[in-house]
Amino acid sequence: MQNGFAIILYHGWGTTADSYTELGERIAGRGYTVIIPEILYHDSRNPLPNCFNQEIIQAFFWKTIRESIKEFDDFFQILQISKEQAILVGSSMGGFIANGIFAFQENIGGLVNINGSGSFALTEKLFRKRDGRPDLTTEEETVLKRIDPIQKENALAPVLLMHGDKDTTIPIEIQQNYFQHLMRTNCKAEIRFLIFPDVNHQFTEEMVEELLDWLKEVQTKR
Repeated sequence: MQNGFAIILYHGWGTTADSYTELGERIAGRGYTVIIPEILYHDSRNPLPNCFNQEIIQAFFWKTIRESIKEFDDFFQILQISKEQAILVGSSMGGFIANGIFAFQENIGGLVNINGSGSFALTEKLFRKRDGRPDLTTEEETVLKRIDPIQKENALAPVLLMHGDKDTTIPIEIQQNYFQHLMRTNCKAEIRFLIFPDVNHQFTEEMVEELLDWLKEVQTKR
């Protein structure tokens, strides 16, 4: 492993591991090992029909995230690397997954959350308000908070958050809320929040360049 880091790259809802091959190759071209997991209910793992149907999203979105977080220990044992070597990178739903794993695992080397969320209960509240659905019940909120990164104080690993300020899918205020949590509880950590003007729910070329620059910076400081 030339640069010492393994980049674990999680894709978004309704996409595939294969769709991230080009990005993975660009990152690998900088000397990193890149791992792109197949996510439950995507790829070859019981993919959902009509995955952008609202009822299907509501039924499986959080279940996919929860199960992906839960299965990380078994997945990681296969990789045969130390957790300090692992940088979790995720876009959209992949950002939720990476953030959830980062929050509940000790000694992960770093996190990059792109157009995702580390504030799960707030996310669902805003989703329901936008969709005109009933508020979370107390029981539903309790279940969601069990995997909510904002309930945890992370170690001092570096964190990069990136978000478009015109995101209509995952509102930027959710990412801002998690950033504020990190600044309150992890004030000594290297935490960076980059906002991209006039960008909707997209993983832009500028974001890719910022990701590559950040990885190089983190590697240099090790």
